[in-house]
Amino acid sequence: MKRKILLKTIVVSLALITALGFSSFSDEADDIYLYGPAAMSHESSTISAADLENVVPDSSFDELRGSGLLKKSDISAISQIVVAESSAAAIMPTAASVYVGYPVNAPTPLVAEASAFPQAATTTGQVYNSTGLDTNLSNFTQRTFASTKVQDTSAPSYALININTKEIYATKEPNAKYNPSGLTNLMTAYIATRYLSMDTVLHVNASAVRGLDKDASIAALHAGDTITLRDAIASMFVKGCVDSSNVVAENVSGNITDFVKLMNTTATSLGLTNTNFVDPSGIGNNESTALDMSIIMAKVCENPELVELLKLYQYKLPKASKRGELILYSKNTQLNKENSTYNADVLASRLAYSSSSKYCISSLMNHNNNYVIAVVLKAEGTQFSATKKLFDFAKLVLTGNAK
Repeated sequence: MKRKILLKTIVVSLALITALGFSSFSDEADDIYLYGPAAMSHESSTISAADLENVVPDSSFDELRGSGLLKKSDISAISQIVVAESSAAAIMPTAASVYVGYPVNAPTPLVAEASAFPQAATTTGQVYNSTGLDTNLSNFTQRTFASTKVQDTSAPSYALININTKEIYATKEPNAKYNPSGLTNLMTAYIATRYLSMDTVLHVNASAVRGLDKDASIAALHAGDTITLRDAIASMFVKGCVDSSNVVAENVSGNITDFVKLMNTTATSLGLTNTNFVDPSGIGNNESTALDMSIIMAKVCENPELVELLKLYQYKLPKASKRGELILYSKNTQLNKENSTYNADVLASRLAYSSSSKYCISSLMNHNNNYVIAVVLKAEGTQFSATKKLFDFAKLVLTGNAK
């Protein structure tokens, strides 16, 4: 009888411990849902391992020793599960961090969102390695001009914004929703680099490369392959490789479905109410506006490593299990100095195309230490000329010649 009472006491005690543990983490349930099962944040718990072991006195353990019912080591194991001291300490966010989601076993996010774009760049071609809490669509204001206009372009929709001043210089059909095609993977890259370094080795699962459209651009990855995040993002930017986008998504959130939830949660946090993503690559029926996509590009360009990849016209992928080295070439000829459409003003750019979305392009210019982004959607082969017209207009504004 005494043993039964003791066992009941232990069970009740453990139930209370579990309840306390759940309470300490329950505030994060919504964050874990939004960011997926492979992402979790950690709060410091008020229950220590020592407290857990002391719930049942040593004398009780002595009575149970050898009974096969419970050992002190069992409580130690439970304490490690509830408190998760070692794993939580390894990725505990700093007090200044604003992140709510962390992939399991991933390092602490590399950049804490603490400051906006500086008002001036210190190095030509260098975009800032700090990120801006105020790079949110709600913080941008429309600037109006009485007479100076963007040169006429047939593109159905475009947006031109100044990241430094948080001004919208020009828009056409700013609320019109279009499929941004492969520009979608700008968001994929932005999210991935919040959690993983460029040298992180990603593992390719069969689910990431199975059932791809026969016309999709791919990096020819197969289950069991590995690829660094840098190589994966480069292949996404240069060639729009769908398999690379899927691999990135699965390595961040565990599966594509939960990564898409993360994409849409992030879009909402940036004030992008006209955007909805259905996949990480842009091959599906994603939806956004030129203005929303310009904000996503702004967030991407806060990372200088991503800007370097957005400058590339070609890229060499290392060998994989079923292919040799693979050289990828972009159709974004405004990045190619040997092409007639080359635009020296373009610091970084991402071009995408599909038969339904037509040409979509997002580009970054640095003029007089002002960073300006131009996005054009559903262009019928006029994407480069439209980008040039938008940047020419931005120059007029920045030199005081727009009225």
